[in-house]
Amino acid sequence: MKKASILLILVCSVSLNACAQWYLFPGKKKQTEPPKTTADTTARHSRPDTAKVAPVADPAAAPQDSSAVLPPDEWDDRYELDMPDVIHIGLALPLQASAQRPSDNFLDFYSGALLALRDLGMAGLKADLQVYDTADSKTSVPQSLIDENDVIIGPVSFDELESSAPQCRGKVLISPLEPKAASLAEHGRVVQAPSAPNAQTDELVRWIREELPYGDVLYVVRDTATQAVSEQSAYFLDELRERGVRFQSVFSVGEIPFRKGQKVRVALGSDREAFVTRTVRALSIEGARNNGVILYGTSRTRTNGVNQTDLHNTEAHLTVSYFIDYDDPAVRKFILAYRSLYKNEPGSFAFQGYDTMHYFVTMCAKYGRRWHKKLASYGETGLQADFRYTRDHGRINQAARRIVYRPDLTTVKL
Repeated sequence: MKKASILLILVCSVSLNACAQWYLFPGKKKQTEPPKTTADTTARHSRPDTAKVAPVADPAAAPQDSSAVLPPDEWDDRYELDMPDVIHIGLALPLQASAQRPSDNFLDFYSGALLALRDLGMAGLKADLQVYDTADSKTSVPQSLIDENDVIIGPVSFDELESSAPQCRGKVLISPLEPKAASLAEHGRVVQAPSAPNAQTDELVRWIREELPYGDVLYVVRDTATQAVSEQSAYFLDELRERGVRFQSVFSVGEIPFRKGQKVRVALGSDREAFVTRTVRALSIEGARNNGVILYGTSRTRTNGVNQTDLHNTEAHLTVSYFIDYDDPAVRKFILAYRSLYKNEPGSFAFQGYDTMHYFVTMCAKYGRRWHKKLASYGETGLQADFRYTRDHGRINQAARRIVYRPDLTTVKL
């Protein structure tokens, strides 16, 4: 509970432009006014609606600057500027506040989100925050949380998003963590914050095209243990063909003509864990013998039990949704602020909370309550994740980071 109690310290350092009151766990601290929803797991961090909103005129003033303003979005002529005086934000997370041990991961997410609001408040933005603990409720999201807020982050799980989306009535839910929710973004009132698996594959194929020398081929190692090709592997092969990348299928690393002093570029044609682990290990042995190897893959390549040394030996070039560059000054600033406020180290969830809150609240500050109609107009570089939406893919994030595992055991973001 030390982590939970330390969150209350934030009130001492958050700009008054961002909030006036802080209640983490309703019912455990006397409140001066009742919550604005009937659920006892909801907390409202409020500010009187007397002041006009001050949109962030220069997002670069925040620790993590927004990197790309895309051409104006004309694809939806129903957009109208409806700027709120104060941006109201709903956050629905399974905090497990009433449990003996609250959720560390989602407290981290919440902590990062609060830091984002503090930084936006210091830049002149005025907002309030309503928190709803989905773990302590029989409903995913109360109707009041949707009706009263301009930006609604959560709930987290696919089932909760699916059941809550029909309640939106002109608004949208932001899926902060669940990759599978991309299918809801295609058909319902959901905006997908994590980049979709296909976005990683698209970026990977672009990268291969850029680096593959003229006349060379990409060797794709196929899996002989199964006739069924996974959906993502099939999509990868189709993209290679469609974009005109020359590749040759092989069924073992031994079929690849390695030559000392020359780089051989390789990709995997399967996501099966045993195949990925075995093949990357075989490629690593070739790399350790000073045979030049460059392995191309997505985040799935590093989550299938692969030894990290094998990634360095193969100079793995991966496209990923999340990567923290600890040499980035904005990342260092965030870590120092987090340590100072919470007396702890930020985890991946804290970075994701910051990035998600910062981007979508900035969107509302720029484009008003109908910000979700303008997603293709604005992109942002976050601390560990980026945000880029296009007209073709609607509400599904298409951003993916390129990282390289170097032979000197360092990992860099390009």
